[in-house]
Amino acid sequence: MKQRVQITSDLKPGQHATLFPSLGYFDAERRCFRALVHGRVYVDGRVPIGNRLLLRGLKRAMQVNPEEFDSETFQRRIDAFLAAPARRRRIVLEVAGQQYRLRRRTRRNGLFYGTLTLPHQFEPTTAELDLRLLRLPLDDVSHPVGRIHMVPPTGLSVISDIDDTIKMTQATSRKEMLANTFLRPFEVIEGMPQLYQQWQAQGCCFHYVSSSPWQLYEPLAELCAASEFPSGSMHLRYFRVRDEMFKRFRPLRRNLKVGIIAGIFRRLPQRKFVLVGDSGEKDPEIYRFLARRFPNQVSAILIRELSDRPLTSKRLKKLSSLPSPIQLRVFRHSEEVADVVPELIRRS
Repeated sequence: MKQRVQITSDLKPGQHATLFPSLGYFDAERRCFRALVHGRVYVDGRVPIGNRLLLRGLKRAMQVNPEEFDSETFQRRIDAFLAAPARRRRIVLEVAGQQYRLRRRTRRNGLFYGTLTLPHQFEPTTAELDLRLLRLPLDDVSHPVGRIHMVPPTGLSVISDIDDTIKMTQATSRKEMLANTFLRPFEVIEGMPQLYQQWQAQGCCFHYVSSSPWQLYEPLAELCAASEFPSGSMHLRYFRVRDEMFKRFRPLRRNLKVGIIAGIFRRLPQRKFVLVGDSGEKDPEIYRFLARRFPNQVSAILIRELSDRPLTSKRLKKLSSLPSPIQLRVFRHSEEVADVVPELIRRS
């Protein structure tokens, strides 16, 4: 009998992949479980000449002591932005004992996306599934591994921003934002890990939707793990060096962030959501728009007010015009909103 040839990803030597935390859900229309998967393939150690030139521009824009660019922190953070993408690579994944070849190859920026339909007999026994990227040799234990977070059809989810909501970024100041992004150890907002832990213990699932770049995924994941933030699906943004590096990290474009969150709502139509963000950028306006569009799914909006950019009376007035009975809380400290989830659970 002829041996069946196993299909694998066609990554070349020196090409590496990262699998990002993905969302798994039950598709009521198709009567099966599905998973949204995404990741990135890049070339180890190769920096295109254009990226080297743009790195000089970033260093000039940061206006810091040149010796700081020799730090391990800077080198590690910047490497992910400068690495060359691996274009048009075939991706083969394995989950729940089944292999999936994605229809589309990696994009020009090295990213790949796909939706997997899990076997009809599949029933999740854990909240997380292992996701493996298959590549030669097949017996190598170093296949990239990711997680699919299986979210039940009903219940309460928290959609959380990252920058200045759970991590100190100071996005309203270009100089401080760049220093916090590339030079300094990441710091969490005091009390937020404990708050999210409490909500997780009460049954909440988590989805992190932010303007943080995918290139910072690994240090962000390390921060979340070390601080014991609940694990969950992650939805970040890819930055091109040419567009962003030495200008300013623009916040996630409104339409893009709206689209990501609306996609989560549509895939989980029976779940209720608490939206957590901050006053520094456009979270209040984005969350208000989503609450008016999905009034039956948004249960509460919580905005962390930043001392250097508090909500103006005009912004607060607009934000307050929410459909009933959606709750609005503006807070400075995590304990001010600790009662929101228990109250919502009691009301459900």
